[in-house]
Parts: sequence; structure tokens; C-alpha cells
Amino acid sequence: MMEVHYEVLDGQHGDLDISFDILDPNGVKLLSDYKRSQNTFIMELEHEGEYVFCLDNSYSIMNSKLVFVDVLMENKDMEEESTVVGEGEELEEIIQWMGVDEAGVTYYVDVSNITESLMRILKSVGHARHQLYRYGAMKSRDSYIAFEDTFIVDMWSSFQITFMFIVGMLQVYMIKKLFKNPCYVNKY
Repeated sequence: MMEVHYEVLDGQHGDLDISFDILDPNGVKLLSDYKRSQNTFIMELEHEGEYVFCLDNSYSIMNSKLVFVDVLMENKDMEEESTVVGEGEELEEIIQWMGVDEAGVTYYVDVSNITESLMRILKSVGHARHQLYRYGAMKSRDSYIAFEDTFIVDMWSSFQITFMFIVGMLQVYMIKKLFKNPCYVNKY
């Protein structure tokens, strides 16, 4: 199983979209996504080998893109093989862990049970880590969008302040010119 998640984080004053393709090891296009800002794909892999991910931004010549890509691979065959013992295979020696509870009663726990529990916890921690990466990517995207919006507001505000300053200076000049009378020129 393969899970692919991509998200365009920044587009440098442009649209947050990109084209995304996945090709199998034989060069056959498995899926294509045209001008999307984010998407997630889950698919079963049929061939062994190297899969190709193509991120295409050729339609946006002026703007480069910052893209977060997360790929999660799981091998379901290994999970099934670890739980099934085939014919002719010897079973491993079961090792037990001995413990004493609060009442002083001795108990035994198979180490294989502890191992299975730890493997489930490790797998859950791996999934949680991938979710945190995705959350971090969403936060980054939101901060880039907020920065972009702030940049536009700042530019517009600076234009308005400059324009108001020029108009104010022009008004002061015109008022001075209006009250300047050639009759009251200093005769000294």
C-alpha cells in the first residue's frame, strides 16, 4: 500500500496549484492531477520497483512553488507472514517474563505478547508522526498565505500614505500661493 499526500505551501504571489503525476516502474501513468493545491492518494502497488512522482509547474513560468510531499509505504504481506507459521517451520521458543504484582502474586507474560504490543505502538507512533508532518505543512501554508495577504495590505497602505502626503504638501503649497500678495512685499 502506498499513501501519497502533497500540498502547495507557497506560490510567490501566484496561485497555489501544481500538476502531479505518478508513474509505475514500467512507465505507465497511474494517475494524474492537474492544477490542484493539495490531494491525497491511497493505492495498492502491483509492481515492485521505483515509482516516479512528477510535480509539474511548467504552466506557471513566473512563479516557483514550495511543495510538501508525504509518502507512506506499508507492506501488508509482511504483517500476514509474521502471524502465520507455515508447514515445516519450527516454532520459536516461547520466552516468558516473570513479574510480581502489588499483592505479591507471581505472574508470567509471554515476551511475544509484549513484542506484538510494542510493534503496534511503534506503528501508531509512525502514523501519528506522519499526521504531525501534515499538520505542520498546513500551518506553514497558512503562514505563507497570511504573509502574502499582509504584503499586499502593506503595499496598498504605503501607496495610500504616500499619495496622501503628496496631496497634503500640494494643498499647503497652493494655500501659501493663494495668500501671497505682491503688494505686501518687504520694502526694506
